[in-house]
Amino acid sequence: MNVTFQDVIYVVDLVGTASFALSGALRAADRKPDFVGMLILAAATAVGGSVFRDVVLNRDVVILRDWGYPLVILGSTAVTFLFPASVGRRETLLRYFDAVGLGVFSAFTASAACRIPGINPLSVLLVATLSGCAGGVVRDLIIRKETLILTNELYVTPMIVGAAALMGVQALGASELAGFTIAMAVTTGIRLCAIHFDWRLPRLGGGPDSEKTP
Repeated sequence: MNVTFQDVIYVVDLVGTASFALSGALRAADRKPDFVGMLILAAATAVGGSVFRDVVLNRDVVILRDWGYPLVILGSTAVTFLFPASVGRRETLLRYFDAVGLGVFSAFTASAACRIPGINPLSVLLVATLSGCAGGVVRDLIIRKETLILTNELYVTPMIVGAAALMGVQALGASELAGFTIAMAVTTGIRLCAIHFDWRLPRLGGGPDSEKTP
C-alpha cells in the first residue's frame, strides 16, 4: 500500500485535533463541567485553528465533511471525562497536549500556505502562527482564563521558528513532507523544551513579573 503525503497529513491533523481537544477538556476540568460542557469547550479548542486555517486559505472546512474530526473530538472528551488526570498533573498535561497541537496546526498551515502562488514569507509566518494559537485563545476566552499567548512563556515564538524552518528547508530543495515534518518537530520540540526548562523571552520591564525576566 502506497502512503501519500496527503495520507500522512490527514493522520497528523487528526492527532493535532485530538491534542487540542484534550487540552480544551483538561483546561475546563477544574470547573467541574458536565460532559456536554466539556465537549463544547474541547470542540471549540480543536476546531478554532483548523477553521481559521481553512477560511483564510480558501479551502473547504474539513470538519464539516469528514466524520473523523468530530469523532476524534468526541473520543478525546470522553477519555478526559471518564479518566481525568489528577489535579497536580492536569496543568502539565494541558501544556504538553497544547504543544503537540501547536506543532501540527502551525506546520500544516505553513505547508498549505507555501503552495499558494506568490505568497510572501511574512504572510506564511503570520497565518501559521495565528492558526496554531487560535484554538487555545478561543478556549481561554470561553472559560475566562488568561490566555497563554499573553503569559511570560515561549509560546508564539516556536511556531514562528517552525514555519521559518519549513520555508528554509524547502528553499534548499527538501520535499513537502520533509518540510512539514521539520516544522512540526521544531515547533513542538521548542515548546516542550520551554515547558520543561522554563525558557522565557525578555519582556517589558516595570510590570509585576519583571523580576522573573532572565
